[in-house]
Amino acid sequence: MHKRSKSITWALNQLKNRSLQGLSHKFDRGFAKPTRIIFCVTLRCNIHCKMCGIWKSPKPEELSANEWKEVIYNLRKWIGPCRVQLAGGETFVRDDITDIVRFATENNVLTGVVTNGTMITKERAKDIVDSGLGYIHISVDGIKADTHDFIRGITGVHDKAIRGLDYLRKAADGSGMSICLATIIMKQNMYELIDLVQLVEDKGLDGIIFNPLGPTIDSDPEWYKNTELWFDDLSEINGILDKLIELKKKGARILNPPEQFQAMKKYFEKPYITVPERCMVGITNLSITCDGYIHTCFKMPPLGNVRETDFENAWDSENAREIRKKIKSCDIHCSQFGNFVYRRSLLSEALRYLRYG
Repeated sequence: MHKRSKSITWALNQLKNRSLQGLSHKFDRGFAKPTRIIFCVTLRCNIHCKMCGIWKSPKPEELSANEWKEVIYNLRKWIGPCRVQLAGGETFVRDDITDIVRFATENNVLTGVVTNGTMITKERAKDIVDSGLGYIHISVDGIKADTHDFIRGITGVHDKAIRGLDYLRKAADGSGMSICLATIIMKQNMYELIDLVQLVEDKGLDGIIFNPLGPTIDSDPEWYKNTELWFDDLSEINGILDKLIELKKKGARILNPPEQFQAMKKYFEKPYITVPERCMVGITNLSITCDGYIHTCFKMPPLGNVRETDFENAWDSENAREIRKKIKSCDIHCSQFGNFVYRRSLLSEALRYLRYG
């Protein structure tokens, strides 16, 4: 079994780059290296979620496993010890994903995966744990099967996700791999959020992270008017968010800080407003698409492609500086209080690291 890279070296590296991000933002330069790294390894998906349009999108030619390994090697050489989140689409549509994770582990890169959990068999769960994966977030949007299946677009996927979760729990016992739930807050599941927190406790999971419903591919400021998933009455969801804050303060295994739930209230009230404070995505985020394009923000042009350029040159290029300037004056709508954009304080990051690694 591979050893997971939850080192103090990684934490110090993260702290150093976080401390330089304000300077980077002020001068539109890449003084700080990215602290939030996401690899979108595929756009393929085996389910049809109502809040996501990725499964409908065209499928480009994906980087091969060897190409992803080269990306990881070059990233580690440039940044040092770091953490990478693998996402999709559905990550485990790729049969070679644990091979990629295993290579990352061997090169002192901590990896995490976001998955719908439906493709995790007993055998695959063991392979996932043995690869050295640091953490896994399984999407569960309802305590009731009917709620989750409605949101995810296919009957029976709730049972598959919970079964995959249980396989992982058993395989990961004593390994150090963190297992969490990930839930999107919307009208259909808001009365089940508290029960999902309790499910985390009952199953002995490491936590649950909540994201507010938001646009994915669509940047229409009025997107929320065209979905059946948006709220009719905010008083109910605000009361539930208050309960989540209370549970968090009492020690519940909720990964969101209380201030993020407060920010969600403002977002749910006025979802058409763009980011009200400075957006740090241009200097905090490094995202690579399944076909190799390097982004800070997915709604901005790419910095280049990993098949043609290296990270360091792309990160502090003239193109990157122009994109950071555009981000400062951005009026494109996005889900600003989601975890993709939300920036925790240094203290919050430190406490989270001490608890979860």
